[in-house]
Amino acid sequence: MDFELSDEQKDVQKAAMEFAEGEFDPDLALELDRARGFPESIWKKASQLGFIGIHYPEEFGGQGLGIFENVLVIEAFCKVDSGIGSALSNVDLGSEVILRFGSYEQKKNFLPPLTKGEKRLTVAFGESEDGKDFSSISTVSERRDKEYLINGKKRYVLNASLANTFITLCKEPKEGWIILIVERESDGIEIHPIEKMGLRMISFSDLHFKEVRVPLENRVGSDGDGRMEVDYCHQAMGLRSIAQALGMAQGAFDRAMQYAKQREQFGRKLSLFQAIRHKLADMVVSIEVARWLTYKSATEYDLGRMDPGFLSIAQLEVGRRLIGVVDEALQIFGGYGYISEQAIEHYFRDAWALGVELGTEEEQKDLIAEKILGTDLMKK
Repeated sequence: MDFELSDEQKDVQKAAMEFAEGEFDPDLALELDRARGFPESIWKKASQLGFIGIHYPEEFGGQGLGIFENVLVIEAFCKVDSGIGSALSNVDLGSEVILRFGSYEQKKNFLPPLTKGEKRLTVAFGESEDGKDFSSISTVSERRDKEYLINGKKRYVLNASLANTFITLCKEPKEGWIILIVERESDGIEIHPIEKMGLRMISFSDLHFKEVRVPLENRVGSDGDGRMEVDYCHQAMGLRSIAQALGMAQGAFDRAMQYAKQREQFGRKLSLFQAIRHKLADMVVSIEVARWLTYKSATEYDLGRMDPGFLSIAQLEVGRRLIGVVDEALQIFGGYGYISEQAIEHYFRDAWALGVELGTEEEQKDLIAEKILGTDLMKK
């Protein structure tokens, strides 16, 4: 296994860092976090420079690179600012479903506007708190002559108030589980915002569908197993999330180390106290573990051999490492870390919000145990 980035990957990483350092103004980040706003102008610039949809084929507006390169961009963005970086990382959430299972016409119609910064996309799958309990899904799509008619509710939809399109999982009485591309301008869609502690630049809402009409050509796939498509999407979403977590952890460490080098206590720099030095050393170890797990997951995904069990390991451990790093960073800042003007304060909140997105430890442990023991053994 080659652990060295290719020249092209290094160029992508460098370009993403230069863009983020030049555009992610700290004062703007603080303002957007407080106002729960979205970085519209930065999103437009990021799209113009090709950072959005970098892993799409060139034919559909991308650069023909892999999910690994997309991970490098997300990592760099979230390192510079956890809020702005995460907001930009989720503007095309669910696009992998169209890439993998969509028709040529669907790819041509829905992907290029994402790369140009003209539209945003998100997923509407879950109806339970964890978003992955299919037994709780009651949203129904009834097929008519030239359309589907959707009724139901979706919970905790990211970017619902901003998205132009929703990749929606429904149960069709005759066809089974299906995925429909639902466009925002359709009549009968209600959006109910939910307040949350962290990741405030990403809106969070419940969606209500009341007699929403969707043309037949907006169905993704044709085999009636939308759950398989959802599982595939969850893999891509999991990769995005651990890339965010890695970037946040690195950003929190960088700020804590800089502060430790500058701040004096009892006539000495904080970085000269052994307790602080050990904290920084532990943080570096955590970040390196998280980086290896993230990069290996992205590599496996691009090679077409993603192991869901390994991805659960990555989500569990990278999530743990993230929380540990931001907690230590906050401790190094001391009382100053709780002041909102310090970026570490929203890194802390954003990290815990992302931890929820990555999945609970119990959920990931169940998935890992099922993988190593076998489904049949789990049922006995």
